[in-house]
Amino acid sequence: MSRAQRHIAGIFILLVSLVGTAGCVSIPTTGPIEKVEGQQPPCQNCVNVQVAPPAPGAEPKEIVEGYLRATSNYRPNYSVARQFLTPMAAEKWSPDIGVSIYRGSPKATQVDQAAVTSTVNLDKGWLVGSLSPDRTYAAGDRELKINFHLSRENGGEWRIENPPPGLMVAEVSFNFFYQPYNLYFVGNGKSLVPDPIYLPALINPANVASALMKALLKGPSGWLKPAVSSAIPPNTSLSVESVTITDGIAEVSLSDSVLALPDPQRSLLAAQVVYTLRQVGGVKGVLIKVNQQPYRVPGSDPHTLAILTDAIPRDVDPIPSVADKQLYAVQDGAIKKINKSDSPGLSALNGPLGHGAYLADALAVSVTNADLAFTANGRKTLYGAPTATGQPALLLKGATDLLRPQFTRYGEIWDIGRQGGKQRLWMFAADEKGYKKVEIDSPVVRDQNVTAFKISPDGTRMALVRSTRGASELGLARIIRSGDVNKITVDNWRRLNTTQTMMLPIRIIKDVAWIDATELLLLGAPDPDTAVAPFRVVEDASRITPQGEPETRDAAALAVLPGTQTAVIVGRDGRTWKYDGNQWTHFVDKIRAIAYPG
Repeated sequence: MSRAQRHIAGIFILLVSLVGTAGCVSIPTTGPIEKVEGQQPPCQNCVNVQVAPPAPGAEPKEIVEGYLRATSNYRPNYSVARQFLTPMAAEKWSPDIGVSIYRGSPKATQVDQAAVTSTVNLDKGWLVGSLSPDRTYAAGDRELKINFHLSRENGGEWRIENPPPGLMVAEVSFNFFYQPYNLYFVGNGKSLVPDPIYLPALINPANVASALMKALLKGPSGWLKPAVSSAIPPNTSLSVESVTITDGIAEVSLSDSVLALPDPQRSLLAAQVVYTLRQVGGVKGVLIKVNQQPYRVPGSDPHTLAILTDAIPRDVDPIPSVADKQLYAVQDGAIKKINKSDSPGLSALNGPLGHGAYLADALAVSVTNADLAFTANGRKTLYGAPTATGQPALLLKGATDLLRPQFTRYGEIWDIGRQGGKQRLWMFAADEKGYKKVEIDSPVVRDQNVTAFKISPDGTRMALVRSTRGASELGLARIIRSGDVNKITVDNWRRLNTTQTMMLPIRIIKDVAWIDATELLLLGAPDPDTAVAPFRVVEDASRITPQGEPETRDAAALAVLPGTQTAVIVGRDGRTWKYDGNQWTHFVDKIRAIAYPG
């Protein structure tokens, strides 16, 4: 399901919940929540759903239920939600601390009540996710249990004195009131890296653009920050609080801290801003101003200095352009090209590799389509070779259980295998003598049983599958580069929850690949007795959806071209299936491994 489809579905579900008998914390069919027709929203930033303040004489249970309604429905200042709290609690409570997202119809139960105190238990729901203060999403999977303590002074009204930190938002409301976006930062000083966040679903595109720019200026999320930089100086702010949009051009007024930037950094700054704001409906370009004057950026319009979305150099895109969409395969130990035709055949690569002299096992191809990397000898050795000649050079020997090697957009070759009784991670950086081997001592790999890995198209994140207790777990690690290939760090394992209770759990994972800049494609199953199938997983696990069903129970490996989202599955029996955007169709047979460039 696309983001737009997901958003529309959320709107439909929410409207049903507003008029039906089932809803969040027993929403009534009449009373405090109203859909106002024929009026302008009192808030131009938010959707037109009204939540009533506490009713006079409301019992503690009703106060808790009203509070949950008030925090579920987005409002800029949550003034109604604060009215359900004691004065001291309202002063301390902040909606910006984060968001807890729950599913189901939690039940509020009044467990005790005295003259001036009361306790209400909330349970029977399920916490499915959260937003941190930096607006990044983390999937959750635990029962919802909260004890609310209420008090009243001098016989007054009941009010909550211990609200949970941040907002409590029903999942159906989250789907309606929040929208996913990406902020863009710089990886390895060269290319853009997306940082997914959620923002409230604001009505006015200019308000969306303003919120995105403010988030961009705050910098990357805590998890991603060590792995990226920003071309925007750290003390930069909006000199005019709001971004305006006129004839598709978003006007962004920045403080004069950007005036001293050289042209290369100006280009990266413009790329960050344009990629971030082009997600806003109708935005076709950006005009940056400083001191009310247009800010010059290389490649901008010579007359207006506006930077159109198509003026950003393609080489900074999070997904690199591949030189050729040629598909390569291993068949009977030989490396071959798969012909581009409706009835594809195979043709041998030049040199000894095309004739099976090295008995290749697994395969990778560089973004430029100029080089190959492959394992051989039962996945005990690793080689590199030019595609033009097929003449291999030995990169690594004396290892076992080498995984499928990979190229980054920077021409590096990465692989994981065992040596000296431990699982190890190697990177091979191209230099004038060929490739320089660097062993990366990473806690993400060391003493772990990694069974598959794939580096993101931007080269900054690594998806890994680790086997533990007979099951698989999927996660991400950061790749931190300092400019010295000997000091690359891979750290901060972040598990992605693929076993969430309210969806089909994925406990067995055979392979993983990036299908675009922020989403993964994996081959998984709920248990060893169920056929493996492809699933699409957002990198924060906020959404997991089936990606069709190929006619195989033995899917073993994936090859994906993120630029086109074309994918091929390799079965253990050598048959392959190709995804055309709608369904998986039988492709070629007798294949051991397959690879796209990149």
